[in-house]
Amino acid sequence: MLLLSRDYIICWVNVWLAPVECVFDMIESELERRGIAPKSTVDPALRTT
Repeated sequence: MLLLSRDYIICWVNVWLAPVECVFDMIESELERRGIAPKSTVDPALRTT
């Protein structure tokens, strides 16, 4: 029963996050189309290049 509950929770979270991921991808592709580079999430002090 515990494994079934775990699988249900994982499935529910994936279904809940799918629209969020889709919107994020749409925003990211629109920014790329407009030539706007996304900000890096890496700390500049930690960059090697």
